[in-house]
Amino acid sequence: MTKRNLAISASACMALAAASLLITAEPVYDAWAWLVWGRELAHLQLDTSSGPSWKPLPVLLATPLSLAGDAAPALWLLIVRASWLLALVLAGALAHQLTAGLDRPPRIAAAAFAALSLALLADDVTLWARQGAAGMSEPLLVVLVLGAVAAALDGHSRVALALGALAALVRPEVWPLLGAYGIWRWREEPALRPWLAGVAVAVPALWIVPDLLASGGAANAAERARRDSGTPAHDLLEAVGRGAAMPLLAAWPLALLAAARARERDPVRVLAAGALAWIAIVSVMAAGGFPGLPRFMAPAAAVAGVLGGAGLAMLLAAPRSRPATWLLALLAIATLVQLPARAERLPRSMTITARIAHEHDRLAELTQRVGRERLLRCGRLATSDVLVRTALAWELGVPLGRIVSFGVPSARSGAFVIGPQATPLVRSYLRGHADLLGSNGEWRVYSVGCPPTGAAISSSSASPRITGVSGALR
Repeated sequence: MTKRNLAISASACMALAAASLLITAEPVYDAWAWLVWGRELAHLQLDTSSGPSWKPLPVLLATPLSLAGDAAPALWLLIVRASWLLALVLAGALAHQLTAGLDRPPRIAAAAFAALSLALLADDVTLWARQGAAGMSEPLLVVLVLGAVAAALDGHSRVALALGALAALVRPEVWPLLGAYGIWRWREEPALRPWLAGVAVAVPALWIVPDLLASGGAANAAERARRDSGTPAHDLLEAVGRGAAMPLLAAWPLALLAAARARERDPVRVLAAGALAWIAIVSVMAAGGFPGLPRFMAPAAAVAGVLGGAGLAMLLAAPRSRPATWLLALLAIATLVQLPARAERLPRSMTITARIAHEHDRLAELTQRVGRERLLRCGRLATSDVLVRTALAWELGVPLGRIVSFGVPSARSGAFVIGPQATPLVRSYLRGHADLLGSNGEWRVYSVGCPPTGAAISSSSASPRITGVSGALR
């Protein structure tokens, strides 16, 4: 892709992303946390002791955005949604580039298949389109990975290294692959060695040092990322299955065809090895107790779609034969069968995003009506809905540790925000033991044992810290 076409595509994606903000603009749990941390970092008051696991790049991006005040969440969504759209363009451009030398119609088919496979990625935990709509980090990760691949194919080593380093600040799965690329370029391009050394130092430092200084422990992010799991073998197989199921079903046999027809050290084979290595890394980490969520496989699935597009172009350009015709027919049927169910997820993603945005708008109105002072007067604010903890922290201008969550009636005093996720037991208990401060739709704010006037109780005297969740699943 030429620089001119890239600039035009990026501008169009930004315009579409900006237009989408008129429909709904509500970040998800992790994104609110990054905005809070970005605001704190801008004031040199970073506290990562509570919340999701630390990710350097989202926080570094959120830091200047936080200076825009109330516009910061919309600006973050603008970046992620534009990245999601640009990733589709890059996937198509890569498939088109990998099939150079073939006639135009097969190359167009390759680009269309790659973009379609990425747009319709299957994620049974968090819908892929919702990840872009709600400001999660994976669409940003995918566009950085595809951009790094495109730059490497064009011979722009410094750009590829820079984009790869940024991707490595989003997910640790990038590290081994970035390391392999760095070793190769170290040998082939001595002039790049100072840059490679800088990346080798900067990436781990940005993962470890800020979290160490802000939370008091270098392993806090890893500890929060780990979760209770089943047996290692079960988790490994489940992660592999999720990765394999993400792109369109036809992508894998077509990618295999492309790799089989490619020469040794051809970019197609290198990309295929990279995609499989990514899935293996996520799967091994899942076996070790880390989440093996489908979205962590998104870059590998995007590359599989690109290679699938290349394989489709090769098949279309091959001389007509009965086996090739039968294979095309089977792959076309498999794709057509999948399309309706996957396409249905796109509007459903928007519906879910709009519903949650409406819920959060009501919550924001309620917190403004009740007032920051009343909500925080008796220490930390508690909520029954864990996924709004970070949004409340942003709205109230407090660290994440000042907002705690609970699932059963609590004996502690203070203000309690009750929402759609509250259990009937919690609702009935607070109705009988607390004073109602305000309500708006499905949201209620109660006060328990908190005097109407008097000195505030410091957060240090409140109940023991309750940390957040590792990520939003809505």
